[in-house]
Amino acid sequence: LEGLIMGTRSGDVDPAVLQFIMNKEGMDINEMLNILNKKSGVYGMTNGISSDFRDIENAKAEGNHLAEVALDAFIYRVVKYIGAYAAAMNGVDAIAFTAGVGENDKAGRKKICESLGFMGVEIDDEANNIRGEERVISSPNSKVKVMLIPTNEELAIARETLDLVK
Repeated sequence: LEGLIMGTRSGDVDPAVLQFIMNKEGMDINEMLNILNKKSGVYGMTNGISSDFRDIENAKAEGNHLAEVALDAFIYRVVKYIGAYAAAMNGVDAIAFTAGVGENDKAGRKKICESLGFMGVEIDDEANNIRGEERVISSPNSKVKVMLIPTNEELAIARETLDLVK
């Protein structure tokens, strides 16, 4: 999902804000791009705790309010994008959780699915109690199939690179 809050990248930003910040802070475009690409996302929202969601989860568990807000904002954005895409496609047959956060964040998947109840999404808590294993995690009563599908991003990058050099 493009535009989500990422580890260090900004996600959606109103372009008019960039010029305002650059003028106010006396920044050039390279400094602004550095902030948008390396100091934003959950890293920026947590005041530099980390771009790794595991570190942010740990900080939240220790009572860090910024970590809690950053994780809540991430979940909100995921739900918002799934809802927008579901509306654009006039419904969905399945939702797949994948990659680092999607494969490993059981609590996040549960919160996201609970927020999608309006679509008939129901998660099976027992099936969701897994990390990095391909399986259906929705309940039998769910109107939308919810799946956990592990990825091998390095392998995908290697295959794409090989296709480019052939």
